[in-house]
Amino acid sequence: MKPWLEKLKRAKPEIIDRSNYLRLDKNERVIDFDKKFLNYLKKNLNTFHLSAYPNISKIKTLIARKNNIKEKNIFISAGSDLVLKTCFELFTKKNDKVIILEPTFGMVNVYCSLYNLNPIKIGYNNKLILDTEKLLKSISKKISLIVLANPNSPTGTIIKDKIIIKIVNKAKNLSIPVVIDEAYEGFFNKSYLKLIKNYKNVVITRTFSKSFGLAGLRAGYAAGNEKVIDYLSKYRPMYEINSISCLAIEFLIKNFSIVKKHINEVKISKNFLVKELKKINIKYINTHANFFHIETGKNNYELEKKFKNAGILFRKGPGVKGLENYSRFSLGSKKQMLKVLNLIKNINGKD
Repeated sequence: MKPWLEKLKRAKPEIIDRSNYLRLDKNERVIDFDKKFLNYLKKNLNTFHLSAYPNISKIKTLIARKNNIKEKNIFISAGSDLVLKTCFELFTKKNDKVIILEPTFGMVNVYCSLYNLNPIKIGYNNKLILDTEKLLKSISKKISLIVLANPNSPTGTIIKDKIIIKIVNKAKNLSIPVVIDEAYEGFFNKSYLKLIKNYKNVVITRTFSKSFGLAGLRAGYAAGNEKVIDYLSKYRPMYEINSISCLAIEFLIKNFSIVKKHINEVKISKNFLVKELKKINIKYINTHANFFHIETGKNNYELEKKFKNAGILFRKGPGVKGLENYSRFSLGSKKQMLKVLNLIKNINGKD
């Protein structure tokens, strides 16, 4: 047994059936899929996809072509979550120091505890400005791993280009691996994947859960130096991503206009919220992702109850001191966001 695991706190499995709600709490796709895609799955899903071991070669080729990289630079896993976990397994050992953002994707902190690491947490002020000076000063030969997210969740913020380059350059000189989680890259429309060609220490992680909208199928990948990708692959099972995931991903990459349509619908909803919230003088924080922060008053049981009774699930806001009055909502269609807006108007007496 590992005694430090006694202190590790993990979220408990959900006890409510979320299918009965407008699910704006986990940054999932909540807009219905294109019928063309659903009909394709109905027509092509058969016994083979359930009974045969999966073959990832097709989607690996498609991912490589789409990103203008080689297949040997790609490692496919059951979600970018597992890619991140594997990076911790590969690059760190007990008591190592790692640099992470705070707040960030919850599993990053879990992995720091799971592998008994000493994280140096780089925080944000109440204007959601990252302490990049501390980040850069913290990079030293004592660091085993740097984990960034661009855009980050739950803040929805980005790190500027020049800072990213400074980080990877300094880390490269000290042979420190830098993992950049690009889960929300589709909504930001900017990637640092090109860095893997000149920086052997950079690993990019991606998921099919967000812009592709396939959170239920659990699929993601890493892109990086050939040797690093080979090492990452050795940590994972032979068969991880399933055949149904492969079928769906292959279709959506070949019919990428469906993904683009979803990204555009989210953008329209975001612009709609900005416009309407300005009209009624309710504060908000825009993001570079598929979620939005709105000032709702302190997030407590009563507020949660009001939204739940209206059939809406949401989350606490950016997770930064001074912004406790903000709540985070995933972005759906304009019609779905109107439902949120009307409830917020009611809560604030601005009907």
